[in-house]
Amino acid sequence: MAKKTGQDAYKTLIRVLVVLVVLTLLGGAGYVLVDQSIKAQNEENLAAAAQQNQTLEQEYRQAKAEEAQKQQKGEEIQWPQPVGTGWEVIDLSNYPMTNAATVTASRKELLLGGMLLLNHWHALPSDFPEDELLAVYTVDKNIPVSGSRVRLFPSAISALSDMIAAAKEAGLEGFLVEEGYRSMERQTELYDKEAERYSDKFSGESLIRKVRQTVNYPGTSEYQSGFSFCMGRYSKDDAALMNKKFHETALSDWMLENCWQYGLIFRFPVQGYPNATVTDKSYKTGESKKLSIYRYVGKPHAAAMRALDMCMEEYIEYLVKHPHIAVYENGVLRYEITRTAGGDTAADVSVSVSRAAKDYTLSTDNMGGVITSMTY
Repeated sequence: MAKKTGQDAYKTLIRVLVVLVVLTLLGGAGYVLVDQSIKAQNEENLAAAAQQNQTLEQEYRQAKAEEAQKQQKGEEIQWPQPVGTGWEVIDLSNYPMTNAATVTASRKELLLGGMLLLNHWHALPSDFPEDELLAVYTVDKNIPVSGSRVRLFPSAISALSDMIAAAKEAGLEGFLVEEGYRSMERQTELYDKEAERYSDKFSGESLIRKVRQTVNYPGTSEYQSGFSFCMGRYSKDDAALMNKKFHETALSDWMLENCWQYGLIFRFPVQGYPNATVTDKSYKTGESKKLSIYRYVGKPHAAAMRALDMCMEEYIEYLVKHPHIAVYENGVLRYEITRTAGGDTAADVSVSVSRAAKDYTLSTDNMGGVITSMTY
């Protein structure tokens, strides 16, 4: 009898091992399938963008040729003028840049420009310049961080520093940067841990969909951009502040209202979050989780997005259709922004900028385009 019991236990163990092996294989197959799906989607997006970029480039060249003809005839080219007060975006797609000069930028410069799009459909490029990230506390000790592992690109640190200083002048203190850049290894670790949590109830595609409700697939997380960070609050002397979540504080309301002035945007607007003034953009971002994630894009783009009431995905789509815009404040030209094809290879790219601009920044959008912002 004891021998039969031992044999039954052995058979049960074998069955359990077989089930575990099958689940592991299914999970691995699902992981590979999703990876292939994301790569295929990325290639499809790039192909569509390339076709659209080619059409836009032809239209832009035609417009430049028409401008040259008018200049030869001594005709002055007049841009459409703003009509109101406040911030206003004017479409200049049919008006080539005036007083243009050519500048060149490397692939690394484009990746560091601030407009690199990451989401479920656009993955992190393989040549991402991780070595340019800096520990925030080593750059600016006035920025409160949760620890030495919080890293960002220098442009995001500078914008964050300016914003926190302005908030302090307005009488608001207690900001805490809870998290910054996540490496591919860290994102994979979090994803795999969440997958393991649900592996006894889900498998294959259903497991992947379940995991992505809480943790993004490695390479598609906004935390991997190097420009984004999660905001929180901390004060050892303010119990009232610590009893609230960040989005319930005056810090959050002030930041939501003013961050654009420093080149920052609230990355994932969800209906009524972080406060009642926010309208839902999850249908565009693909992200419905309530996250206090902010992102550096640069002052020109942040101002344009605010004026247009657009999230990052909407704004890039807008630039695809309107590849030359001007941003005015109370009738005064502040920024000029263009989008041209290119920037998705290792080769340097050349674009036009206005000689009248005092500064400019070039960036890849991770969609086969180069976005140039000029400040006046």
